Parts: sequence; C-alpha cells; structure tokens
Amino acid sequence: MSSEILWQICHKKKLNNQEVTRIMVNMMQGHGINPKQASTDLDVSTERVRNWYYKDTGMTALDLLRMMNKYEFVRHAVESLT
Repeated sequence: MSSEILWQICHKKKLNNQEVTRIMVNMMQGHGINPKQASTDLDVSTERVRNWYYKDTGMTALDLLRMMNKYEFVRHAVESLT
C-alpha cells in the first residue's frame, strides 16, 4: 500500500488500531514477509503475529516501534504521515 493511500486513510479521523494493523500487514505481505519471518525479525511470539495477520487483532505500539526499527518501508510510511 502506498504512503499516499496510507496518508488518506489516516486523515479520515476514524482510524483505529485494527485499521493501522491491517495497513501494516498489507505492507509486510507486499514485501513478502510471512508471519514466521516477522516473528523472528521482531522478536515477538508467532501467535501474536498470526493474530495480526489472520484474526484482525490490533498490534501494540511496541510492535509498531519494532517494525519501524526493523523495516525501512514501515519507517518511511509512518514518517510520511507527519
């Protein structure tokens, strides 16, 4: 998902944690990152990552910070919102 679309979604003022998680998961899937790889890269449990991917459970702020630290494309997407 492009940062332009992400910007539009985030400025609807109806954004919630699950929507942000969906956007981040779509970005990760677009880069070919599966739940097991994300779990290893981010040092979080596989079950927690699977909840983001498949059960529409929102991620924590710590998870987002870890993603920003590990994945350049996530950092650029978040920074483009400011």
